[in-house]
Amino acid sequence: MNSVYKEDVTLAEIKKILSEKAKEKELSFEQNEAYEHAKSFSKLSFANAQKLKQELMTQVELSDELSTKLVDILPNNVELDVILEKEKEINEEQKQKIIELIEKYNKEK
Repeated sequence: MNSVYKEDVTLAEIKKILSEKAKEKELSFEQNEAYEHAKSFSKLSFANAQKLKQELMTQVELSDELSTKLVDILPNNVELDVILEKEKEINEEQKQKIIELIEKYNKEK
């Protein structure tokens, strides 16, 4: 039986991985499309994306998947409410902490 390792990665991570791969050899069409998308839409540096994701997971106790989504989108208050609409376990205090962390890293772009 083959085991599959799954990890959610941010757009900044995709951009870094594919950028390094492009230095070694030409990217396939799909890889190049993913790279261009990541370049266009990633809002944070690789280091800041990693830090923010880690802080969301540890300080607010969010899942890897949700933390990745928030790092990629960097939502404002209204957008965050929409994203978290189905997350019944997240309270107002946690939402405020998420916004504070996002604002902290959004300023460091």
